[in-house]
Amino acid sequence: MSSAPRGVSLIEGMVASVVFLIGLVGVFQGIMVASEQNAMANQVNRASGIASQVRLALDSLGHDRVIGVPAGVGGLLSGECNPGADVQALAGGLENLNPGSEKWRVRCIFDLDAYEQNVAPSARLLPGYLGEDAYRFRRVLVWVSRVDEVSEVRIDEVAVVVSWREMGRRRFVRQFVGFYDASSFGNATNIEI
Repeated sequence: MSSAPRGVSLIEGMVASVVFLIGLVGVFQGIMVASEQNAMANQVNRASGIASQVRLALDSLGHDRVIGVPAGVGGLLSGECNPGADVQALAGGLENLNPGSEKWRVRCIFDLDAYEQNVAPSARLLPGYLGEDAYRFRRVLVWVSRVDEVSEVRIDEVAVVVSWREMGRRRFVRQFVGFYDASSFGNATNIEI
């Protein structure tokens, strides 16, 4: 009577090693994907934070100091409003509003980063804006307006667009600040009604 051989053959050991390695590759690949998604989520979160800071700063300035009175004269957006194609591409699709099909009309696309590089720190919208954020993100303001059909008063909005490059393409975060015209409709308070 002969007994069955005990132990594992070389072929069985190699097959088990291959299965184990395939499992390890899958685990490491899952960790890499999770890490990339976490990094992308961090970028979106940081861009949203920057957009919120800009939005709050614009809101605290009010209509007259952002848009100007009359519109476009004396306000922050009275600067360079005819940017080149490179800055228009940073508007996140808002540069393509067509007055024929849209109620909103683009009045100005303003490169906030270029503006802040050329003014004194005290004149900046966000004086404490971090240099590393300025390197990674681009901030653009897009002023749009439309006439209210009922009151016939012009309504202004400024979109804060923060963009960055990620995985070979540009990503965007947009936030909006609503201003009503400083007319009797708005009781000259510059407060959104």
